[in-house]
Amino acid sequence: MLNLYELYKNAKTKNIIFYYSGPIAHASIEGVAATLRKNLQYEGTDEITSNAVFSVFIEQVQNILNYSAEKFSDINSDDEDLRAGVVAIGYEEGFYCIYCGNKVYNQDIPKIKENIDSVRNLDKEHLKALYKERRRMEPPPSSKGAGLGLIEMARKAVKPIDYTFIPMDEEYSFFTIKVVTGREKI
Repeated sequence: MLNLYELYKNAKTKNIIFYYSGPIAHASIEGVAATLRKNLQYEGTDEITSNAVFSVFIEQVQNILNYSAEKFSDINSDDEDLRAGVVAIGYEEGFYCIYCGNKVYNQDIPKIKENIDSVRNLDKEHLKALYKERRRMEPPPSSKGAGLGLIEMARKAVKPIDYTFIPMDEEYSFFTIKVVTGREKI
């Protein structure tokens, strides 16, 4: 039997306050988002930090919906495909950390790296200018956006965005992105 108590203790030890793993659809985001808001209130998080955590969470879940290589579809349904991933929120060194992970195609890794690296070390002023510029642009035909979500996460971050790719097999890797945000939690 799965020892959920060990999972629970591990989450507490690592200061994880929110964790979700599994299929995600647009319709399910609202309920999960409401739970997250309540959890942040329970934690005593100030409004600015709560909004930053919430914003990054939404952007990361959108990335799972748009880019996860793990799809579930019902051929008898007109609904959108479900995509699978994992999201965890905790705190380290006094700041909130929002982690997101999902399966990606290995062939997509160079483009993902390029997109993240292009914004991860920009200062707030350059991020703001880039955001305004991209809002005026038409997204490329193959894109699901103009990269605004990634820019928005970088704007909310208090440290450079961190990421890893763990090879799974010849076709897939597991992509994890970490955004540190908020005011220092004392």
